[in-house]
Amino acid sequence: MCGIFCSFVKGSAVCDSINKCRSSLQKRGPDIGSTCQIKVNDYTALFSGNILWIQGERPTNQPYVDDKGNILLWNGDAYSWNVTVNASIKDSDTKIISDFLCYEGNMELLMTSVQGPYSIIYYDYEQQVLWVGRDPIGRVSLLWYLGADKLIVTSVGHKDIPDLKEVPAVGLFKFNLSEGQLKPQLFQWSHTRFDCDYNIINELQYFKQIRTHHITNPEDSILNENNQFNMATLLLHQEFSTNITNLIDHLLQSVEKRTTIIPKACKLCEFKCDHAKIAILFSGGIDSAILALLASKYIESDEPIDLLNVSFERQSNPNNFDCPDRQTCLSTLEELKILCPTRQWNLIKIDVPYTELQQKRFDTIRHLIYPLNTILDDSLGCSLWFASRGLGICDGKWYKTPARVLLSGMGADELLGGYTRYRKILQRHGWQSLNEEFDKDFSKIPSRNLGRDNRVCCDNGRQLRTPYLDENVVEFVRGLSPWQRFVYNQLNSHEMDL
Repeated sequence: MCGIFCSFVKGSAVCDSINKCRSSLQKRGPDIGSTCQIKVNDYTALFSGNILWIQGERPTNQPYVDDKGNILLWNGDAYSWNVTVNASIKDSDTKIISDFLCYEGNMELLMTSVQGPYSIIYYDYEQQVLWVGRDPIGRVSLLWYLGADKLIVTSVGHKDIPDLKEVPAVGLFKFNLSEGQLKPQLFQWSHTRFDCDYNIINELQYFKQIRTHHITNPEDSILNENNQFNMATLLLHQEFSTNITNLIDHLLQSVEKRTTIIPKACKLCEFKCDHAKIAILFSGGIDSAILALLASKYIESDEPIDLLNVSFERQSNPNNFDCPDRQTCLSTLEELKILCPTRQWNLIKIDVPYTELQQKRFDTIRHLIYPLNTILDDSLGCSLWFASRGLGICDGKWYKTPARVLLSGMGADELLGGYTRYRKILQRHGWQSLNEEFDKDFSKIPSRNLGRDNRVCCDNGRQLRTPYLDENVVEFVRGLSPWQRFVYNQLNSHEMDL
């Protein structure tokens, strides 16, 4: 993951906001970084990048300036392309993207073809155009400030930079700097519905099979055959069994990409090593347990997998770190040991004293969750920050994970009906309302969850990867009817997801 920053300020002064978030940008990209400054008509432009090396033979410095003077800041993982690119296995995403844009020049074509999470800032020197955008699911943070005479775009902010907002993950934004004003035009993803004041130039198609039509009452045999569902019975049903098989196939491919496209060295080593390179945010719930099981299929057999579980001290009960998540993760760990007996599983118990929580919350975490500021944002931000730091007790000794990559189950609840309120909505309002709630929740996660979580986790210099939010997984699950995603037992008021 990278920390990227860009500013355009009318006049000769350089934007000083970078000084407020420079430390956070460097933590996101601890391996290499640089800054460049240019003049564009009446504007002074600053580009800065800090890199965490994940792909390619070696780190590629950013800002990446090509032979024509175009400037690229890229923060993401490109797992595949639906266009022909001139690429070698030794090349980083940054070089591949820069070369394509330099010689092909079609930003819309490239960004609709990339599969993987990203945020991008690109300055086209000849056209005097600035492009800004996030991937269609919004998995990577990008914030901006839009003023009459100043534009700031940054991976991470600071509470002392007022009026920062999440860049909406609804398309690509284009600034024509030759026109003398900082007003974006929007090339909108066709699957989004976004009320805005931006001038929408065109629609870009990305997802092709997302259901948007009206949901009628189901006449599905899964629902009609038996109300007293259990998994063994459901797996005998052809449609349900096929859906399970397809979902597992998509998840396997997603996990494979996210566990094999990494350097052979951990954060502590320069060359290939047998230390843990993958860590999993591990509550012990079904989403993280599945990720651990699938990841074990692709990670080299002699490498450990680090499982990160966090618990907080309560003021009312000092020195007690026993909580439901800790008990669940211990139970799930025993299941993993049975299923994968030759794998070394490192459970890292991350016990956070109350005083340390308060200190890190004030010094660091409140700036990372900004511009979000609710109690829930603070609570989740604290949990993710300490978990992703990866410092705790493993087998009775202090241990800090050397993993470059974190796997997280983010998105599983929104896709597969993991929240208890979904059951209540179905009980009270039916399948159409449940389907609308699924759509509403998924449309909100770029601004409500994903940007915040990306900022918090990557502050510890690790790449956050979210297999449930792979494009193919998302398209498959959201293409199902709601009763295929969420099977409800009317007799026992119990829900089961896929």
